[in-house]
Amino acid sequence: MKRLILIFILFLSPFTAALAQNADRSERRAAAEERAMAKRLAAIADSLSYVEAMNAIDSMDFVFEADMLIFKRGGTARVFSNLNFISVEGDEALVQVSPFDTGGPNGVGGVTVDGRIVNKEVRVDKRGNVTVSMMVMGAAISAEVLFMIAEGNNRASVRISPTFNSNTITLYGTVVPSERSDIFKGRTL
Repeated sequence: MKRLILIFILFLSPFTAALAQNADRSERRAAAEERAMAKRLAAIADSLSYVEAMNAIDSMDFVFEADMLIFKRGGTARVFSNLNFISVEGDEALVQVSPFDTGGPNGVGGVTVDGRIVNKEVRVDKRGNVTVSMMVMGAAISAEVLFMIAEGNNRASVRISPTFNSNTITLYGTVVPSERSDIFKGRTL
């Protein structure tokens, strides 16, 4: 009897192994399909955010919300996007950079300056990458601001180059329409 059970188990073991292997393949295939679907959905969301950002840039009513700063000598800082931004409305711009937690001339850890936009130029290359350059001139600021947005999403890098010194700063973040932005403005210089 024991021998019969042993033969029966040995006879069934290849079938159970094959069934387990098929189940494992099915699980891997389902997981791969799920990852592919998530990737397609992310690409669609990026495309929609790109179109939304380009419409906001065309109407000159957008906010660039920075989540990372790179200073002149290469130092970096992760920052809050609601405190570090460039707001553009028509021919007016508000630039706020607040890399510190408290203090600063604006009361939120940095500086807030506003000015008038002059010499605005928007270029789109053959790949769809967008470059927006402008001069922001005001009482406390005179700087070239250069936005670079890669085709397909609303992520951008912005270089702020003051005209009176060499304290260039680069910001990384997203471009959103003004009505979707949640920013906190400090005191203006």
